[in-house]
Amino acid sequence: MNRRQAFTLVELLVVIAIIGILIALLLPAVQQAREAARRMQCTNNLKQMTLALHNYDSALRSFPPGGLGYPMVWSAQAQLLPYVEQGNLQDLLDFTQPPMASFGGPLQNENAAKTKIAMFLCPSDKDSVPGSEYGGISYPACLGSGINKVGDSSDDGSNSNADGVIFSLSKISFRDITDGTSNTVVFSEHLLGDGNTSAPTNSDYRHRVIELTTSTQTTESACTASGAPAWSGQRGAKWINGHLADTMYNHWYGPNSKNPDCHNGYHNFAITSARSQHPGGVQVAMADGSARFASETIDLTIWRAIATRGGGEVVGSF
Repeated sequence: MNRRQAFTLVELLVVIAIIGILIALLLPAVQQAREAARRMQCTNNLKQMTLALHNYDSALRSFPPGGLGYPMVWSAQAQLLPYVEQGNLQDLLDFTQPPMASFGGPLQNENAAKTKIAMFLCPSDKDSVPGSEYGGISYPACLGSGINKVGDSSDDGSNSNADGVIFSLSKISFRDITDGTSNTVVFSEHLLGDGNTSAPTNSDYRHRVIELTTSTQTTESACTASGAPAWSGQRGAKWINGHLADTMYNHWYGPNSKNPDCHNGYHNFAITSARSQHPGGVQVAMADGSARFASETIDLTIWRAIATRGGGEVVGSF
């Protein structure tokens, strides 16, 4: 009778080791493929939002403002709902009232704000701030460079007196973009907050921002002062809110800056950075409808130049 030979222990261990090596080699490739797919979807989201901006301008002869003044702080993204196939959701909103109950708005607006809108969310990030019941947003509108009055730092970072395309009470249209629509950013990315209110222990400022008290001007000196500033992990928590903390940003800092974003308590001043989970930089949507990748090593002068609508800068490629 023939005896069947089994694997020896050494042979079995060698096979297991080979399988482990193959998995180790394959896993990064799978992760890269998934990130490439997520980045492509993110690009498509930005393009669709810019197309909605074009359709809004065609209908109303201007771009939506980033807010209508307190307490009517409706975000530009909320005003774009019927142009991103969210007409049914818009029908649930009462735009004659404030968007949130905390501003005196009706419950119907509050309930609608809890809807998570896939087009407003980067697939590489979360869909809401942890602990928040509201739908988050990954794509803030660019209100400008953050440098609003040359030689007068008291107005830098303002959400109303801005040099971009979408800001509070803005009435900008294509005719106002004298720098050229292919040279002007309208949307980019930021990462949703993590819900925490303590200072990051590892200097990772991607998910938390400094929040100064009430109307304090967000100068760099104030934002880097010694002491224990308040921290917020609520960035991007509500797509409905026309606040710097939620749906607007500026180009004061470069992409994925090592400096923390800084807002004040009234959210009418901020110095911020575009941020993403994509390796090496962030994606930006230009006013002509295209989407481009901006490296986190981009020159800060160029980064601020592409945020302005009529600065007269010669940008070139980036």
